Amino acid sequence: MATLGISTNTRLLGMAIINKNGLVDYSIHLHKSSWSPWKANKIVTTLEPCVRRYSIKRIALSMPYEYHQTPQFKSLVSRICEFCQTKNIPFTTIHAETIYTFCQAGQKKTKKEMMLSLVQLYPELQYYYVKEKRNKNKYYIKLFEAVAAATVQHTNE
Repeated sequence: MATLGISTNTRLLGMAIINKNGLVDYSIHLHKSSWSPWKANKIVTTLEPCVRRYSIKRIALSMPYEYHQTPQFKSLVSRICEFCQTKNIPFTTIHAETIYTFCQAGQKKTKKEMMLSLVQLYPELQYYYVKEKRNKNKYYIKLFEAVAAATVQHTNE
């Protein structure tokens, strides 16, 4: 059973697919245009080939803290939820606190620690971890959050 993890905002979309064999695929997509219903549709459309190719049975969305959720973000989440309903795919939101608790097991709950624990679980993410540490503007964090969301959901099956 493949699980698709998503972490998004109105600009970046991180996706990760996990099945019984581990981390199967992962990617990050940048959508530079200003917010519009067309952009929301474009982001949701990005999910379609992934769902088809990997026979996704479950989707988990990494939810940021409430104070980071803009009206545009909430609109995008409802569009993703609608997409899941049309495909008859169970949709779960996983809150940031759950992701940090799952990944760190008692350590400091920071994004850096979360990424490091995921690299230990999935060594193929090492390249992106090193790259993200050097970035002034964080880019790959959405990728790591998507991997974490998929991992949490897949583990809870």
